[in-house]
Amino acid sequence: MKYARECSITGQGMNQGWVGDDGCVYFKYEKDAHKWCVGRGYRDIDDAYADDVIYYTEWDDVESDVEDYDN
Repeated sequence: MKYARECSITGQGMNQGWVGDDGCVYFKYEKDAHKWCVGRGYRDIDDAYADDVIYYTEWDDVESDVEDYDN
């Protein structure tokens, strides 16, 4: 199966998730996105989102063939 992005933490393929630092990092799981935000001095994802540091999205087009190792 093909996926649009690869999670920066798990290496798993993803077609939806969190994007940090204008596409420098990707998070498949909220717990990893939350930890990343807190590590940068934010209280939570909402605070980082308000500061335009992270956002959640879904990708319609698949750009790579990253394998998902969960399956």
